[in-house]
Amino acid sequence: MFGVLALVMFGCAGLVSLYFYYSRDLPPPELIDQYRSFENSQIYARDGYTLLYEVIGLGVRVPVTLDRIPKILRDATVAVEDANFYKNPGVDVPSIVRAFWQNVTAGTTVSGASTITMQLVRTILLTPEEAQQQSIERKIREAILAIRVGQVYSKDQILSLYLNEVYYGAQAYGVEAAALRYFNKHVWQLNRGEATLLAGLPQSPSNYNPFENLPLARQRQRIVLDRMVEAGFITPAEADSIFAEPIQLVAPETPITAPHFVFYVYDQLVQRFGKDMMDRGGLRVITTLDPTWQNQAEQVVAAKMAELRDRNATNAGVVVLAPDGQILAMVGSVDYNAPDGQVNVTLAPRQPGSALKPFIYAAALQSGWTPATILFDIPSRWQKDGVVYEPRNYDGRFRGPVSVRTALANSLNIPAVKALEYVGVEHFVNLMSAFGITTFTDPSRYSLAMALGSNEVRLLELTGAYAGLRAGGRLVQPVAILRVTNSRNEILESWQPTRGKPLLGPYNEQIAFLITDILSDNAARRLVFGRNNVMELPGIPAAVKTGTSNDYRDSWAVGYSTEIVIGVWVGNNDGRPMAEVAGANGAGLIWRELMLRYHARHQAKPFAPPPGIVELPVCAETGGPPFPECRHVITERFFEKNGPVSTMTYQLYRVGGDGSCLATPYTPPEEVRTIAVLTYPPEVEDWARRNGLAPPTRYCPQPNDPDRAIALLDLDESSVVTTTLFFVKGTARGPFILDIGQGIDPTDWQVLSQSSQPVEDNLLGMWNAVGWRAGDYTIRLRVTMPDGGVIEERRRIRYAP
Repeated sequence: MFGVLALVMFGCAGLVSLYFYYSRDLPPPELIDQYRSFENSQIYARDGYTLLYEVIGLGVRVPVTLDRIPKILRDATVAVEDANFYKNPGVDVPSIVRAFWQNVTAGTTVSGASTITMQLVRTILLTPEEAQQQSIERKIREAILAIRVGQVYSKDQILSLYLNEVYYGAQAYGVEAAALRYFNKHVWQLNRGEATLLAGLPQSPSNYNPFENLPLARQRQRIVLDRMVEAGFITPAEADSIFAEPIQLVAPETPITAPHFVFYVYDQLVQRFGKDMMDRGGLRVITTLDPTWQNQAEQVVAAKMAELRDRNATNAGVVVLAPDGQILAMVGSVDYNAPDGQVNVTLAPRQPGSALKPFIYAAALQSGWTPATILFDIPSRWQKDGVVYEPRNYDGRFRGPVSVRTALANSLNIPAVKALEYVGVEHFVNLMSAFGITTFTDPSRYSLAMALGSNEVRLLELTGAYAGLRAGGRLVQPVAILRVTNSRNEILESWQPTRGKPLLGPYNEQIAFLITDILSDNAARRLVFGRNNVMELPGIPAAVKTGTSNDYRDSWAVGYSTEIVIGVWVGNNDGRPMAEVAGANGAGLIWRELMLRYHARHQAKPFAPPPGIVELPVCAETGGPPFPECRHVITERFFEKNGPVSTMTYQLYRVGGDGSCLATPYTPPEEVRTIAVLTYPPEVEDWARRNGLAPPTRYCPQPNDPDRAIALLDLDESSVVTTTLFFVKGTARGPFILDIGQGIDPTDWQVLSQSSQPVEDNLLGMWNAVGWRAGDYTIRLRVTMPDGGVIEERRRIRYAP
């Protein structure tokens, strides 16, 4: 008994010691009444003196009393952040124990179990440096301070302080600032849907920012409503009703230059340094933005979209990258102050249409194809799990055998699907992820429809991927921040260009060049796009690819010269179809104008082939080395050890007449000639036959001269047979079979006679008609030629016993 008592006393003494140890130099709770002073951070353009935005601390934190905050917003905040708020003393012990066990089990920090009081303490009373620490000591000190605050302040006071201090994203601190920022109304004017949407933002303001990702913010709102149901604040029916209320984002006019770019930079800084340092630390941020080209991009977007508005196209986005990935311009919408104008479409996932095709063919070149490899643009279908996929080309036409160069330059759909089938969806997804696309995750979720852009990408990331092609197949990550210094002018971060890792294997640079060479081949793309199309820039070597998603919902154009990389998207924020606005006549117009303006001041150079690129003669019809029968020899580029290869060859045939039939011994010698016919793979033979490209399979008709006929029946057409024994005479100059079938075009035949010896104007065989019905029959004589071919002669008869 004494030992147990001693152990308890020893434990209590230890806890007291720990309490005094970790509570040393903690600030008094009363300091919570005072906001700490801070210095505004400033965001500049790349020149270092053009101010884009000043981060105003108190200017976007507008305190309101608790009674002005709607009850549903207070309840939603408690339900999702600290369900036991009104019961715990500032620390939720069960949640801490549960979080501790989860973290130990996971081997990393997966749960924090912070109460509203603890979050308030961390934000206001702890120093920024300590608040950023991820340590047990900081957590213990935070818990002790939270308990002390709970002893000094009432729950309503704590909740009021929290709701006026917490960060909601997009520069908004506190519920009033957030209401004004997202909806341009006071917090007490919010409806239930708006209030519950706001309540979910503090957990991850950058990720849930409605202006950047409204669908994700809505998912978070659903979680908030479910938690409210669990806590008993509302019923499930009320939760569904609230979630059904429309969310209309309306922001007040903001005195800011390049606002989408600025908030993109701001969110990155918050992720790296924390929102407290960004708002209070007096940071000086030098960005990559070029004010001149930002202004040019905004002008071009406004002018071109004014022309497209009658075709139900309302919005556009532009990204301009320097070759090393620096973002020189970012236009996130046509008008930032318009409804939904705050949504940054350069970061919004949208379907890219054909804009992914260059990377599919790059993967195919990795796997052994060449620009001369022949693909077949013919009607094709794929079936998986009962789902049939039958893609069509943009113009509804099929062009038969085409080279990889022709297929990519003209954006033919069926060859692209076949290319993706060849490389495999998993390999393609992994390659796109390596190029910086973050929207592709589990390859098992995707299908061959990816070849035509069925999955979503972000304009900024796709433009960065094209920059990677321009850089020789190396990773280029878009960068927005060049340097960050604090209020003491100490450098906290400085960006330096680096050479990204190669992404396309041993012939990385050569493969990237071949794709660039195809995308900049104006002559190659004229098959579909014609001369003087929007992608042809006079005197400017440029590689470009357009894309159009289903129903004209998205129009894309992404391309580059040696000097610049530009990506453009045109469409509607809500995904409504446009009136036949494709990549070439939508985004392509903006891309073209920006390229022309940029290169009026910057001279673009031709794309120079890297070492290891060779030019070789190729048979255009087969994609392989030329040989005597090849009708069209061209020059194509390859990388070393990957020259022209083809499984197709020409086969020689002796034909007569107009060349549509095979010559026979009776064909007049003056009509006989030899032709070379391309042999197609088995899956293409039917198409080739329907399009007159298959070799002739029938023999030329027999001449009227009996002396030269191979198979000849001495029987008039439509003869009437009245006897049960019918003798058939004629000539068979070779092994033959004589048979008979019922009807004028029988499917079943009965052999009457056969012989390996020829017969000259004599008995060929006999038909015993006993037991046969009256009616129409067909007599057939088939004579085998020396080369194995068969000559056939038929006569129809009527049996009328």
